[in-house]
Amino acid sequence: MATYRIKKSGNKAPPFTRILNESLHDKRLSFKARGLLAYMLSKPDNYRFYIEELTKHTTEGKDSIRAGLKELERLGYIKRYSVKDGRGKIMSWEIDIYESPSLRPESGFPVVENPTLVTNDLIITNDKRFNKYIALTSDDNPYIKSYLKYFELKKGKKHMRITEEQGQWIQNQVHHLILNDVTLEEWEEQVRDHFENLPRKNNGNIIAFLHTTDRRFEVGRYDQF
Repeated sequence: MATYRIKKSGNKAPPFTRILNESLHDKRLSFKARGLLAYMLSKPDNYRFYIEELTKHTTEGKDSIRAGLKELERLGYIKRYSVKDGRGKIMSWEIDIYESPSLRPESGFPVVENPTLVTNDLIITNDKRFNKYIALTSDDNPYIKSYLKYFELKKGKKHMRITEEQGQWIQNQVHHLILNDVTLEEWEEQVRDHFENLPRKNNGNIIAFLHTTDRRFEVGRYDQF
């Protein structure tokens, strides 16, 4: 019996993830939990995980993913903590991932400084850098111009104002799609589908749309804004 491995050295080495054997060999973990942890560790350190997103990359359902996360949490591989707004209202739950439980702080939840939280509709932040709001304009970018056109047709109003930081991220993400050969026709097709199936409670923010590029265009994000 033999094991055949991909060559992981040299200029043509494919992307790969190095994971401590401790977690993969932890007999307390089910294979489902080990696989879930391995997948999460393959992502960038600042990647935000959501159950809905995780289910898109597996045959497991939401209940199965929740069970796997609870297993990892119980054994110290992840820690969930709430992020609150200025009035103390819980706005989101964040997850810290530990390749080994030995890396966990000895006590208390981690201190979250100026968190930026992505929801389906908007960016919530207490970072003062994000407090200057501007109008979203196309600036001769046909992709953004197309989105704004369908937004106004659907909502009957202008797109909501955004921060300067968000505006720069939007421009970078659209440019990233163009560099990955997403045509204007492909973009418009997905924008039309987006607004045709947009839930009433979703305000149509372009940021939320751009966070679905991995599913709509099979292109990852420019970064994890």
